[in-house]
Amino acid sequence: MTFAHEHLLWFLLILPALVGLKLWVDAHGSQAERLFTAARLRPLLVIGRSLWRSWLVYALYALAMACLVLAVAQPRWGEEKLEIPDKGRNVFIAIDTSRSMLARDVAPDRLTRARLAAHDLVVELAGERVGLLAFAGRAYLQAPLTTDHEAIIESLQIFDHTIIEWGGSNIADLLDVTQRAIKNLPKSNYALVIFSDGGDADQNLTSQLQKIANAGVTIVTVGVGSEGGTLIPNPEIDGDYIRDEAGNVVRSQLENGVLQQLATMTGGRYLKLGTQPLSRSAIQPVLDRLTEQQSANRQTSRPIERFAWPLSLGMLFLMLAWIISALPRTSARPLVLALAVFSFAPQPTAQAASMGETLASIFQPKGPTPDDARAALEQGDFKKAREVYSTLLEEQRFNESREELLYGMAATEHALTNYDGSVKNFSEALHTPDQKLRTRAHRGLGHTLYDQGARGLEKQPKITIQRWTDSLRHLEAALELDPDNKELRENRDHVAKTLDELRKVIEEQEKQQQGQKGQKGEKGQQGQKGEGQEGEGEPDGQGKEGSDPNGEGQPKESEGKGEKKEADDGIGGKDAKELPEGRLQAAGGDKEGEKESQQGKEGQKPGEGEGGDEKKQTAKAKDSGDQRNPRTGYTPGEAEGIIRQYMDEIAAPLTNRYHTPPANKKDW
Repeated sequence: MTFAHEHLLWFLLILPALVGLKLWVDAHGSQAERLFTAARLRPLLVIGRSLWRSWLVYALYALAMACLVLAVAQPRWGEEKLEIPDKGRNVFIAIDTSRSMLARDVAPDRLTRARLAAHDLVVELAGERVGLLAFAGRAYLQAPLTTDHEAIIESLQIFDHTIIEWGGSNIADLLDVTQRAIKNLPKSNYALVIFSDGGDADQNLTSQLQKIANAGVTIVTVGVGSEGGTLIPNPEIDGDYIRDEAGNVVRSQLENGVLQQLATMTGGRYLKLGTQPLSRSAIQPVLDRLTEQQSANRQTSRPIERFAWPLSLGMLFLMLAWIISALPRTSARPLVLALAVFSFAPQPTAQAASMGETLASIFQPKGPTPDDARAALEQGDFKKAREVYSTLLEEQRFNESREELLYGMAATEHALTNYDGSVKNFSEALHTPDQKLRTRAHRGLGHTLYDQGARGLEKQPKITIQRWTDSLRHLEAALELDPDNKELRENRDHVAKTLDELRKVIEEQEKQQQGQKGQKGEKGQQGQKGEGQEGEGEPDGQGKEGSDPNGEGQPKESEGKGEKKEADDGIGGKDAKELPEGRLQAAGGDKEGEKESQQGKEGQKPGEGEGGDEKKQTAKAKDSGDQRNPRTGYTPGEAEGIIRQYMDEIAAPLTNRYHTPPANKKDW
C-alpha cells in the first residue's frame, strides 16, 4: 500500500499527545472532585458520571480523526490497466533551414524565430498528432505523426542551417516527401504548416500541389522575414556575407508569392510571423475541417484509490461518538455495550462498500441531472443543453448512462453545427451494449457526416465524397440493426443517390481536363515536327560510315535516337554533376592521364621496344631527380598526388557543403 501524500501521515503523532492530555485532565478532575466533596456525599452529588464511557467516546473521536488523516493522505492499493486511445488531428510542421533563414531582419534571426513559433504551436496543439519535417535544397521527415510532443520539441531544438547540406528552398521536394509520408497511413485529411521566407516557383511545383491537394492536405504557410529584406551573414566566415556566383553580396527578402499560392490552391491560409506567438486560434479554421484519426491504444496502469475506506470508517466512528454522548446516562449501559460491540466488530466487504456508498450519497452535492439536459435539448435551448451535458460528463456521477449522455451531447453539437464534436461523441456512443442506442448513434453519425460533407462541397468535393461514403456506411449499419425502419431506408437511398451523382460530376470534370491537356500536347507535337532530322537522306552519301574524306573512321556520336550525354554512368555523365568539386577535378585528372598514356602508346615509334622505354624513363627520372622511395614504393610526384587526393576526400564534406546542386539555382 502506498500513499499519494505520505507527509500528511505525520499528523497521526497528534493522537498520543491527545491521549496524554486526556489522562492529565482526568487526573486533575478526580483531584478536584475529592477536594470539593466528601467521600460519603460523593455518590449522591455526582450522578451519571462514567469513566469508561468517557474514554469510549474519546477513543471514537480519536479513531475518527486518524481515519480522516489516512483518507486525506490518499491510500493506494493495487493497479488497474487502462487503454488510452492515441487519437487526434494530423498536423505536419515544416521548417525552412536554408542559409537565407540566417538573416536577421526579425530578431534574433529567421530560423530561430521560426523554431520558437513552431515550439509555441506544438504546445498549443495538445492532444493532436504532430509530425516534423525540415527542408532546404531537399526535404526530410524528421519525426512521424505522434502524440509525444516532447519528442517533437527535442527534435526542434537541433534544427540549424547545417541539418541539410543541400542549398536553396525546394518546396516541391517538401510536398513530395509529405505525400510519401502519408501514403501508407489510414485514409484521412492532414494539415501542413510551413515556416519559410519563400522562394522561386519551379516547374514541378504545380504538379506537386495538385497531388498534395488530392491527398487531402491543407497547407498553412507562415512567412518569416520582412519585405525589405537584409543581408545574409556567412556562418563560415565571421564578418562576411553570403555571395552569389558573381561575388556580389546577396540580399534576401520575404518572397510571399509562392507561399500564398500554396495556401490558396489547397484551401489553407497565409500568415505572416510577427513578434507575437503563433497561437492555435490562427489555424483553428483549418483544424476544424480535419477529422480525428485513432491509432492503436496505449496501455497504461494507475494505482487504485482506497481513500473511501478510511473516510467511511472515520464517519462511522464520529457518528457513534455523537450517539453515545447524547444517550441518557441513567440507562445507557446496555445500549452503550451493544454499540461498542457493533463498532469494533469486523464488517463484511459488501456491507462496508454499501455503507461507504450510502455515506457518499448523503454528502455528495446536488447538481444537474440528465432530465434537465434532455429538457433543454427538447426546448431548443442548445447552448444550455451543451453546458449541462458537459457538466454531467465531467462529474461522472451518472456513469451507468454515460453512452446516453454522449448521444445527447452529440445531438446538441449537431444542432449547433459543430460537426467535429458531434462525430466524436457519436463515435464514443457506439460502444454501448444497448442495440437501440447503437442504432440511433449510427444514424446520427451518418446524418452528421452528410451535413459535414455538404458544407465543404464547393471547396473540397473529394473530401465530401469521403465523408458521404462514411455516412452511407453508418446508415447501412443502422439499417442492419433496424431493418424495418422506413425513414432510415429512405435516408440511406438518398445519400447513395447523391454520392453517385457527385462522383459522376467529378469524373466528367477530370475527363474534360485530360482532354484539354491532350489537345495542348498535340499542338506542341505539331510545332516540333521536322526538327532534329538533319543528316538523314543527305545527297551524295554524306554522313554515312566510311565517307570521311581524310580516311579516318570516326564512329557515330549516337546510334540511338534521343540518347543524351547525361545518361552516362561514368564520371563524366549524369552522376558527375552530383559529385563535389574536388572529386570532379580528380576524375578529370585521371582521364587526362589516361589520354596521355594512350597517346604515348599510340605515339611509339616502330622498332622501339619495352626495354628501350624503360631505359629512357629511368634516365629521365635520374636527370630530374624524381627517384622512387624504396620504403614506400612511390616517387615524390606520386606521393604528392595521393596526399592531395586524400586531403580532397577529407575536406569535401566541409568545403563543398553548399556546393551541391542548389534548388532554383540559388545556394542560400
